[in-house]
Amino acid sequence: MQLVLGDFSGTVQSVVRARTNGPLIAAAATLWIQPDDLVVDATYGRGNFWTRYRPERLVTHDIALDGVDLRHLPEADQTVDVVVLDPPYIAQGGRDTSTVPEFLDRYGLDDGPKTPAAIEALVAAGISEAGRVLKPGGRLMVKCMDYISGGKFIGGRHHVVTTALASGFDQVDEFVHVSGLGPQPPGRRQVHSRRAHSFLCVFRLA
Repeated sequence: MQLVLGDFSGTVQSVVRARTNGPLIAAAATLWIQPDDLVVDATYGRGNFWTRYRPERLVTHDIALDGVDLRHLPEADQTVDVVVLDPPYIAQGGRDTSTVPEFLDRYGLDDGPKTPAAIEALVAAGISEAGRVLKPGGRLMVKCMDYISGGKFIGGRHHVVTTALASGFDQVDEFVHVSGLGPQPPGRRQVHSRRAHSFLCVFRLA
């Protein structure tokens, strides 16, 4: 196990303030990933999750690199200790003025989810597939976020938690990732608070 973050000999806090996911996953790993665990990152092998910590037994899948979809993993049933999901969690909608298209392109998702319902279906299928490959007692980490779509508040975290609980998982931890905000898009009247944080929800397969 490689851990390059600083001293975690004290208390691991539930709030991680950092620009990228690297310190976030490192903090979670100190509690929920063991040195000999087989860890499968099923969503984005080129991402920033593993810049500050990298398991010795890490398998990364990336639909843009190896064609593996998080809904159809090559791992056999009950063979994995930890599954990490960092799926798209903001609906693109019909706008092309946001950074969402570039975000989806990084994931190789030319046909990425464009509606909250499509995102929920993708995430639910990924959680179900994680339940198939995880050993009993295996852990699932899911990155998620609440967001605004079509002027409505979408509870992405609520969907992840309720779906995982209904799929046979128990929630065992949760981290809040505060990454800061970019500039407010010009010419738009603000009607909701801007999302300055996301979540890393940790579950254990019952």
